[in-house]
Amino acid sequence: MRIVKRAEWGAAPADHTTELNPAVVRLFVVHHTASPFRGARSIRSIQQFHQGPERLWSDIGYNFLVAPDGMVYEGRGWAFRGAHAKGHNFESLGVAYVGWGDRPVPAPAKRAIMDLHREAEKRFGSLEVVGHRDVGRTACPGDVLYRWVAQVDADEPQPRPRGVVAEKGQVAAQRISERLRGIPDLRDGWRRHMARMGWLRRK
Repeated sequence: MRIVKRAEWGAAPADHTTELNPAVVRLFVVHHTASPFRGARSIRSIQQFHQGPERLWSDIGYNFLVAPDGMVYEGRGWAFRGAHAKGHNFESLGVAYVGWGDRPVPAPAKRAIMDLHREAEKRFGSLEVVGHRDVGRTACPGDVLYRWVAQVDADEPQPRPRGVVAEKGQVAAQRISERLRGIPDLRDGWRRHMARMGWLRRK
């Protein structure tokens, strides 16, 4: 598996980053972008959308993106928390298929997703493979890709001991804290309004 690094596809710098805590990562979340793949410019376009006024995210939301030909593009990578599954970003890796998951997904792309999952389990221990719709109110990753994801998870062996062991109380406390922090409020809409008016200065 070859991963195209950020510098290779021309990524813009992240506004800021938050490190993942390996002790609490438990999910491998599969998405689709519902957009065409036209080489590296497609990845740059996704990043521009995520960092733009509609989202105001610090970086491209996914940890990795997979092209139809099986090429893998580095998003936030292994070390940093993504912005792809609200309420679960702190405990997950987000992998997006660049294309439509309600259409047949090429075999090279499926193999690349599985390769990423195997590499992720080397780093984080056993990770449950889920579709975005399993952790949020969305049709993502499309019906065809979702059926494949569900089959992949069913075929997985019993979970192995985690690579990093954390106290259950500590993990639970962090999950509660993260979910409280992610509760939507009026600030989201107000930040978008401020951005449109040119009043918001990024840090």
